[in-house]
Amino acid sequence: MTDNTYDLSCDCGHVTMRAHGAPELSLYCHCGSCRDMYSVDMLSATGWADDNVELPEESAMFTYAVPGKQMKRFGCPKCGMIMYGRHKPGIPVIPHGVFRKANGGRLPAELAPTLHLFYRERVLDVQDDLPKSEGGEAIGLDG
Repeated sequence: MTDNTYDLSCDCGHVTMRAHGAPELSLYCHCGSCRDMYSVDMLSATGWADDNVELPEESAMFTYAVPGKQMKRFGCPKCGMIMYGRHKPGIPVIPHGVFRKANGGRLPAELAPTLHLFYRERVLDVQDDLPKSEGGEAIGLDG
């Protein structure tokens, strides 16, 4: 386990949070639910154990629960930046962009994605050497 600490904030600085140690996972997700929830072509994010994140009080955030899904996103009520989500396994999922913002536009090397999840649902092909899981089996989720 690494002892890295990441101090994170939204665009306006109203919402702050901290992640430390190593994420449980770092990946690209191509599922339709993540694409819809984050308004992206593929989600680039890290998933963290609750013990490794200090999150703001939910009452200080805007929240959105995706109807019919076990997904909720949290963001700054002032600037609108999405700070994290909670997905089916229940762990906090922090988009890589939040880490890039705190690191001069670069993703720290130790947070680099290690696989593509739900690649069968992709809307764009990705040419890289990372494993491409057709469903969620690579991290123990049903496809």
